[in-house]
Amino acid sequence: MYPAIRIGLAAATLLGAQLASAAPNVFLDPLDQPARMSVNAERAMLVGATRTPDGRLVVVGRRGVVLTSDDNGAHWKQAKVPVSTDLLAVNFPTATQGWAVGHAGVVLHTHDGGLTWERQLDGRTLPDLLIKHSKPAADAGDERARRDLQEAELFKADGPGRPLFDVRFTDATHGIAIGAYNLALRTDDGGRNWHPIGEQIDNPQNMHLYGLASAAGTLWIAGEQGLVLKQDPATGRFERVATPYPGTFFGIAGNGDDVAVFGLRGNALRSRDAGKSWERLDTGTQSNLTGGIFLAGGRLILTSAAGELLEAGAATNKMNRLAQGSPVPVFGVSKTRDGQLLLTGAHGVRVVAPGAAGQPVATVAGAMSAGNSIKSE
Repeated sequence: MYPAIRIGLAAATLLGAQLASAAPNVFLDPLDQPARMSVNAERAMLVGATRTPDGRLVVVGRRGVVLTSDDNGAHWKQAKVPVSTDLLAVNFPTATQGWAVGHAGVVLHTHDGGLTWERQLDGRTLPDLLIKHSKPAADAGDERARRDLQEAELFKADGPGRPLFDVRFTDATHGIAIGAYNLALRTDDGGRNWHPIGEQIDNPQNMHLYGLASAAGTLWIAGEQGLVLKQDPATGRFERVATPYPGTFFGIAGNGDDVAVFGLRGNALRSRDAGKSWERLDTGTQSNLTGGIFLAGGRLILTSAAGELLEAGAATNKMNRLAQGSPVPVFGVSKTRDGQLLLTGAHGVRVVAPGAAGQPVATVAGAMSAGNSIKSE
């Protein structure tokens, strides 16, 4: 088997578990098992979070759980999902069209705002797609294609274990998904066809690609060993952007020319000029940073695997810790239509009001809140 994915955060470590059937010594592949419906799904380990353009909240997580809420997280409804693989990210370019990705190379699509999902791609078919893409150039002597072909053949031999970590669509037809070992795919027809684009990424060492964001009018990628990439609109290539930190970045957030990358042991950088220069953020933590988002006025929020919520204003690099009761590991962050924080983590999903700079957060709704409930269909 290929080496363990060095994600470096508790979410990804715990999400590696696969389902087993109730029958002794019988393994049921999560790719063949629909997500199990549960009245406690909002308390499951949840990772990816987003808001649709019309305000619906959508979160994804362990064992194929997808939840939606139309009342700011007070109540959740579990979606019908055809797989029980762990899901890591979700994105909606429109109110109805959305995509989710995760372990075993899974790409899922919804056309009804996240209520039901269908599989577009997985790790069983993905290696053959990569092999078909790389083989002509490899046979013609292209060294990069030859390495890509070898990697794809190894992927096929190992089985469908390699994950996709993030996905982003600019509209209902054009999207990109990224993952382990420089795995990168593009679609121009809403996911009916996916095309490998690894050769368009300045990543010759095939380092893992962890996070996608839009900033400065284009797409950015963050990954292992200080890897930050910015797409050239003219060529479509993702070119490397120099940063002063050589460690792994787990995610990236953008807001106009303001870009933040964050990762191992509390390390985070911020650029206010679209990547021309970078400054270190004083996060005050050694915990791995797992999520980030910009709020109104350039306010930056980062989350950690220790459950910390950190914030910095538009003009400062000193991050304050937002006080909260009994922090639990946080794996993802998005925002509601009224600017509150949508948090996912080890104990489920919750919505909090961030308050003013340096002030305590207030839980609006969450898995541990009275009155929170879930409807399974």
